Amino acid sequence: MVDEYLLKICAIGSGSVGKTSLIRRFAEGKFTTNYLPTLGVDITTKQLTVDNNLVKLILVDTAGQEFFGKLRPSYYRGASACLIMFALNEKSSFESIPDWLAEFRKHIPQPSVPIALAGNKKDLVEQRQVSPEEAHSLAKAKDMTYSETSAKLGGSEIEEIFIGLTRRVLQKNPQE
Repeated sequence: MVDEYLLKICAIGSGSVGKTSLIRRFAEGKFTTNYLPTLGVDITTKQLTVDNNLVKLILVDTAGQEFFGKLRPSYYRGASACLIMFALNEKSSFESIPDWLAEFRKHIPQPSVPIALAGNKKDLVEQRQVSPEEAHSLAKAKDMTYSETSAKLGGSEIEEIFIGLTRRVLQKNPQE
């Protein structure tokens, strides 16, 4: 018999770092070049099998703009995991990670809720402003896994982020 799980993963980070694009690439295998900011929240679902478990992921894509700051915490409720994103070509989005982490942990303080960090837009290598060493160091200090991605190019690392978070949730909370 296969166990079934329903998990909620919140994607947070500054505006225009690629949260929507990464989720669409993962859930639908698509990438669009026209940027439309998320207004409030966008919810996508994806079913997959992880370690012989049927898992339905509810992917909550939150708006990164400051204007939506008061709305975001209501979408964190019930989160199984969190993905904090920044753009490798935008240093300020990296520098804001501690604030995003603090906001999420204020509303979801349980250390059993895993958090992953993703540096997106690695296809813009010539515009890179954040080194792999800086990102790995921050992730390690804050007990997060770290991956570099490109929603534009796709790649297995995108799926690995979501499967990795799913595995961590199932290992820590198998009864939930």
